[in-house]
Amino acid sequence: MASPPDLARFTVVLLDMNGTVMFGGDRFGPGQDFAATYRALGGRRLAADVVQGTIAACYQTMGAIYEDPARCDSFPRVSETLRELPTGRDLPDAELELLERVVATHELGRIPDAYARAITRLAAGHRLGLVANILSRKGLWLEEFARAGVLDRFATTVFSSDTSSIKPSRKLFDQAVTALDAPRSEVVFVGDSLRCDIGGAAGAGLATVWIDRTGHGRQAHDPQPSFVVRDLLDLVT
Repeated sequence: MASPPDLARFTVVLLDMNGTVMFGGDRFGPGQDFAATYRALGGRRLAADVVQGTIAACYQTMGAIYEDPARCDSFPRVSETLRELPTGRDLPDAELELLERVVATHELGRIPDAYARAITRLAAGHRLGLVANILSRKGLWLEEFARAGVLDRFATTVFSSDTSSIKPSRKLFDQAVTALDAPRSEVVFVGDSLRCDIGGAAGAGLATVWIDRTGHGRQAHDPQPSFVVRDLLDLVT
């Protein structure tokens, strides 16, 4: 494993979100009760099996597109995907909005206190940016960053759902670097996905820190990170 980087050489640190500072999201497994979430959000019209099937199909459809390298700059919105499903085509806008909120509720994770403190420590010595892939609109995520007390630590936040691109598209990295007006030689990106984070950031000309949480290392065909750590917390201890 490569040595942790000396972050003092970088003026800007860009962070990934899921698996880097936020955890417990993407709750779309077979045991999830999407219908209960729909009802908790005020939904009454749709039968439970319709809600379950529609949300599962939406996530499966978007997941397949997410893994397709040819679609990283033509990624659909949740609302578009729901509307194109057989069970969503004839639904009124109010119901589609509720289903979109169900997706967002199950997608959202949480920033643990230790990671909020790490963000604060990083912000004390660097300008911070966030470059995050999410399916849903960013409102709930901004609320979670505010709840954790770290939203104002970021000089810029780039959420993929504001665009039609997802990492590893370099467009999202370029957007963050442009917003911060920083030389690329002074920017380092930290993330846990070799394909989306390390490959994408390297393609944008940035130094990279890969969070290898399992310690299993990379395969020969994987993108090569500049540095490797086991956890974001290793960068601030």
